[in-house]
Amino acid sequence: MSGTIINQDDQLIVSPRQRKNPVLRFIKNVSYIEGDIASDFMISKDIGVLFLSLKYHRVNTKYIINRLDSLVPFRLRNLFLLCQVDVNDYDKLLLGLLTSTFGYGCKILLSWSARESAAVIEILKLNRYKGIESLNKKQIKTHNESVSNLLLNVKSVNNTDVNLICEKFNSLREIIHFDPDTIQDIKGLGQKKLESLSAAFTNDFY
Repeated sequence: MSGTIINQDDQLIVSPRQRKNPVLRFIKNVSYIEGDIASDFMISKDIGVLFLSLKYHRVNTKYIINRLDSLVPFRLRNLFLLCQVDVNDYDKLLLGLLTSTFGYGCKILLSWSARESAAVIEILKLNRYKGIESLNKKQIKTHNESVSNLLLNVKSVNNTDVNLICEKFNSLREIIHFDPDTIQDIKGLGQKKLESLSAAFTNDFY
């Protein structure tokens, strides 16, 4: 039955769905076994990982939402979405992904190759007892960093602008649906930057 919990805490559990994933070739620092699980990689009984290639997401945009929906009944304490950036024009794809997955409470981690994806999974497994705080010290891009990087892709927006925007708003959803009267109070955001932000959030993602 899909989603069965396997008591093998010392080993990484890998779903049969990932059997042909090139990432497995680079997992060298932790042992893993295949198991019938709901997520793609089970770090521990409370920590799961879904893997998503942006190349695949570009042509199958509903896939990840269906997977996230299927995991809701399992109430994982920490769910990570490991997103492998394997396309060149990724900024709007990532912004769309952040928007569509926002309500699921998953933490988005970015990697740039199969080798990097494997390293992220290994870090999660090796640090599973140390708490999520310890993971933030690693070279992994979290949800907040992803939002910042995406905002930096908006024409004419700089690091100072991004920091001020993130201080002003509590979530990506608030940023996307910003009130011009509110955001124009931010020092340094002129009409040109406001128009660029508005275009980034209203133009088609795909």
